[in-house]
Amino acid sequence: MNTFPKEKLEKTAAALLAKAGLRPEDALQAAEVIIQSDLSGVDSHGLSRLALYLGRIRQGMVNTAPKIGIISETESSLILDCDNGLGVATVPRALELALKKARGAGALACVMRNSNHYGVGNYYALKSISENMICLLCTSTTPSMAPTGGVELLIGSNPVTVGVPAGKARAVILDMASSNVAMGKLQAMLREKQKIPFGWAITQDGRPTDDPAEAVLGSLLPIAGYKGYGLAVIVDILSALLSGAAVGPEIGRLDGRGPLKPEEIGHFLLLINVEKFRPVAEFKAAVDSYVELLKTSKKAEGVPEIFLPGEIELKKMAQRSAEGIAVTEALGEQLSAQARELGLAGPEDDFAALVKKFAG
Repeated sequence: MNTFPKEKLEKTAAALLAKAGLRPEDALQAAEVIIQSDLSGVDSHGLSRLALYLGRIRQGMVNTAPKIGIISETESSLILDCDNGLGVATVPRALELALKKARGAGALACVMRNSNHYGVGNYYALKSISENMICLLCTSTTPSMAPTGGVELLIGSNPVTVGVPAGKARAVILDMASSNVAMGKLQAMLREKQKIPFGWAITQDGRPTDDPAEAVLGSLLPIAGYKGYGLAVIVDILSALLSGAAVGPEIGRLDGRGPLKPEEIGHFLLLINVEKFRPVAEFKAAVDSYVELLKTSKKAEGVPEIFLPGEIELKKMAQRSAEGIAVTEALGEQLSAQARELGLAGPEDDFAALVKKFAG
């Protein structure tokens, strides 16, 4: 297993995406989102997804030169069409539009349709926090979960991200799927030939399994049973039904188990401009005090530290920024194979050689 600096992995990922057909500026933007995932320890949404994105581009399932369109807007609402662009390239641009509009409003609700998977949620939370905004972002996804009591895949893992700015304390960032685990995590464990815990997924006929090969063909299980299922339903309503995006079987699948077509998923974004509700410094001080209250509370036996949502990922960011991001042998070979298909590498080139070629 080799480790690489964040900047070198971004340049390498951008080179692959540009060669596949993205505009250079979009390739750089997408690479930034992808590597942010690995940097913060969310390895299921980073380089492990790059082969999937490249495949979707080669298959013609995403628009490589999208133009984000404003369908309608009011002072406090915004409806955007992402023009079937690669989500990790277009949704950051959409966020910029929403942040600009939210600066003059107390709150802004934005829906996006005709979109694709946007990568790790904490990327968008951190961007919003830097503007002193509270961010709530959620998205529909490729169906990977059955309704509680069923076995038919109708609902995605439907993640929710909430970002809250703080002062001296680390920002509070909740970034979670409605399922016990993201599908990308199962795919990563399948690639690394690892078993999964029981309780993550069921087989196609509803049996518990610890085999990731069975799990990716079956159904993810929701967090907290029917409560997680309920959360996923609400995310579909906000992200897909409110925006007019595809839902359930209408969504283009990413696993090759249905007709080859664009995802056409939707996203919901709520931005709350802190200064319109309370002086920013005062609010951040209140968040700091709340964080301190929780972190200094009495711990259970054997627990060294109490963490806030997102704190572990932010610590991981600091660590990997200093030490580099590890790329497993299996993932490196998968990416080298992609580079060879694109004509960017020879048969003798491993991933380290690829990084050196594009990032020095």
